[in-house]
Amino acid sequence: MLDGLIISWSHWFILIFIFVGIFMLVGFIINLIERNTRTGYFSRRSIQYLRKFRGLMEPFGIGILLVTFALINPLVHGPLILVSLALAFIPLKNYFTGHLLLLNDTFSEGQRIKVNGNEGVIDKIDRLGLTLQIKEGVRFINYTTLINDGFTKVEGERLEGINFLQIVPPEEMEDKSIRKLKDKLFACPYIDWFYPPEIKIVDQPNQKIAYKARLRVRQDQHLKHLIKLLEDWGYQCRPIL
Repeated sequence: MLDGLIISWSHWFILIFIFVGIFMLVGFIINLIERNTRTGYFSRRSIQYLRKFRGLMEPFGIGILLVTFALINPLVHGPLILVSLALAFIPLKNYFTGHLLLLNDTFSEGQRIKVNGNEGVIDKIDRLGLTLQIKEGVRFINYTTLINDGFTKVEGERLEGINFLQIVPPEEMEDKSIRKLKDKLFACPYIDWFYPPEIKIVDQPNQKIAYKARLRVRQDQHLKHLIKLLEDWGYQCRPIL
């Protein structure tokens, strides 16, 4: 069946441009939707499906490129790919394990989990593992470790010490999205990240964008420092009930 199939270098590079172009286009569309600060249910579902599509397309595209690379010169490229796959077996196993977990929405940023007795908040989700914010600092955990050692999703929050803030971005700020605000808050030392903040958009009569944040600070006196920090970033901030 493959005898009549001829793949040239030009065909292979065209495939690379096609897959890279689609991947970048999907990423651009996701960023465009996320910049709509008044994201509704339809937009959230669209982002979810687009991310899953991009997650599926990445390993699929890599597989197609490897197969077509082998077909350019099967006698040379075939054994070369087999040796490369054997040498990279462990990271590849970790890579595909992570994609299966992410496609099932197993993890999300800001979620609390416990791994090997260490409880922390997911700071970042990468292709090969998670960056976990724990008491001692930051720890990277690969997906194979999560599968082999197991993990626990920590549910529930203590209600004491919970603060509610209204946060209003300045008009001149280019990126007023929730993601931008969360990125800034994650670098804040005053927030108790064992209890991730909940940030929602609230409607204002003057059509201005405002957020309501539910969060817990490490110590009571840290609340005023947090408000001062938000004001230094250009946001208007005040405690609310």
